[in-house]
Amino acid sequence: MIHRTRSLMRDVLVRTLAVGIVVTIVLSAAAYLTTYTRRTRETLSVLRQLVSERVERETAIFSLARDNLNVFRDAFLRLYLDDRVSVSDADFDRLYIRGDDGAVRMRRKFFDGVYDTSGHFRYGVSSFIGNNQPVDDADFRRRLVLSYRLLSQLGPGFQTRFANTHVSFPENAITLFWPDVPWGLQARADLPMNELGVIAATLQDRNPEREPVWTGLYFDDTADEWMITYEVPVDHDGRHLINPSHDVPLTDLMTRLRSGRARAGYAFLMREDGYLVARPTPPSEDQKWVGQLSFDEIGDPAIVRSYEAIRSALNDHPAALENDGTIVVDNAEDDAYLTVGRLEGPDWWFVDVYPKSEIRAAAHRAALERLGESVILLVVLMLVFFVLVRRRAARPLAQLRTAAEYLGEARFAEVAHGDVPLPRDLDNEIGLTARRFYEMSARILDANREMERVVEERTRELLTANEALRELSILDGLTGIHNRRAFDRDLSALVREAVAGTGSFGLIMIDLDQFKLFNDSHGHQEGDEALVRVSTRVAEVIRREDRVYRYGGEELAVLCPDTDLTATTATAERIVRQVSTLEVPFPESVHGVVTVSAGAAAWTGELSTPGEIVKSADTRLYAAKQAGRNRVGG
Repeated sequence: MIHRTRSLMRDVLVRTLAVGIVVTIVLSAAAYLTTYTRRTRETLSVLRQLVSERVERETAIFSLARDNLNVFRDAFLRLYLDDRVSVSDADFDRLYIRGDDGAVRMRRKFFDGVYDTSGHFRYGVSSFIGNNQPVDDADFRRRLVLSYRLLSQLGPGFQTRFANTHVSFPENAITLFWPDVPWGLQARADLPMNELGVIAATLQDRNPEREPVWTGLYFDDTADEWMITYEVPVDHDGRHLINPSHDVPLTDLMTRLRSGRARAGYAFLMREDGYLVARPTPPSEDQKWVGQLSFDEIGDPAIVRSYEAIRSALNDHPAALENDGTIVVDNAEDDAYLTVGRLEGPDWWFVDVYPKSEIRAAAHRAALERLGESVILLVVLMLVFFVLVRRRAARPLAQLRTAAEYLGEARFAEVAHGDVPLPRDLDNEIGLTARRFYEMSARILDANREMERVVEERTRELLTANEALRELSILDGLTGIHNRRAFDRDLSALVREAVAGTGSFGLIMIDLDQFKLFNDSHGHQEGDEALVRVSTRVAEVIRREDRVYRYGGEELAVLCPDTDLTATTATAERIVRQVSTLEVPFPESVHGVVTVSAGAAAWTGELSTPGEIVKSADTRLYAAKQAGRNRVGG
């Protein structure tokens, strides 16, 4: 009888152990799959957010470069076209001297620093004219001297964000403000700058549209540095005069690539046409003389494969970057995810490469942790079960088994509250185990409650922080009202409700009348102030449930939920009246003050998409402008 009992115990133990092992393996596999799926989703979401934020930050430097060079261009044209601004041969000879190598260069003292006639200290400027270029032409001399004057004045202000500012000429000449490098004094005498890719890209036969140029990556032999250049061709009466430019050294771009990104993987910049802009490691020595680096010359197969994968994805979905801002491409060949964002201005691609192995490693760690916990729990339970069965504690064992099942189902409250009977009064191992089950249940219950409280509290804090971040991301930095991103989101939501038959809405498109003339006459700072005042007044006169957005430039938009065309038009007329009462002086306008024109539209069955209702409101806005401005279009 005893032998049979022991055989039964062995059988029960073996079967229990087998079931425990199977359950442990299944739970570990499920934990791996669940963790991998969740980690992939979370990682890609974080990468998209990081790339989106990074693109917004990087776009600022390109906007600054454009604004700087536009200021330089306008200032140069004012000087060049002003007959009162004269440049004599003595002015040119004071600046330039021809060397023994035949090249004409700016005298060294203008790089080291001199005081001009007004007492201002001018420094950091050098200039070079190749030995194949005559300097007898008076207009060429005048452009050279005027460029020096402007560079010595504006260059120090631009240097806070850019390594240098320079002006190149179609006649194989260049003038630079670059305090760290006397480029014009070091350039090779026979250097054919206007035949090389950077300056050649601005010439009229190569750039008939006269568009600004962001170059690819190239090596500047004189500065001994890899560079990216932004240059703006400046013409007058069909003649190419100069190209104001900024250089961005590769070292700066590499530093920016390494900052503010995920720990794993790497990032790089490239042009859509297959030219490298920057990557975390510099090009090799033998790549310095190939001109701008295309992917055929990079010697990095991983980047080439990344480019091909991105190009294939965009061929399948051409508008992906415009619609979503970022895209994620599965580069299966390199076992990595590519998160891509487009930088406005130069139309570059910012690419973040994240290896899938990082996600798998996290899933492996979680599965191993779960497996270890499961094995430990299984061993403990088997030992307890074995001791209790050996002592033939049938009833206490049954009670403990019941309690264990409750614990396995996470029903800690019923064990802790005594709803499950336990032999806690026994003065032996079974009693002790019963009391420990009870205490463990109570502690776990308390711990679960505390964990739930902490999780709930942290969740609330996280939701609050996320909401604050989302709100910041949809506000316009100048006016403080909501931006275009918020407009697109809210308009899409209103359209979905209207299509579903659960709402209606109106849209008002608003444009400041002759705002370019206002900026040209009063300056961009006063233009910004006027735009802020108009935006504030619009926000004050609309309903609480309405919302105003900066649609773009000087154009605003107002969404009016739960309203029709009549009410929307009335709101638009009230806005037009109220803006004129601001009485922002604008003597160049026929109205004498800053005014706005508006166009109103409302949801109808015929306007079934966001684009159609915007187009409808824009049409009425155009009609208002054609009718004399300062009114609502019919």
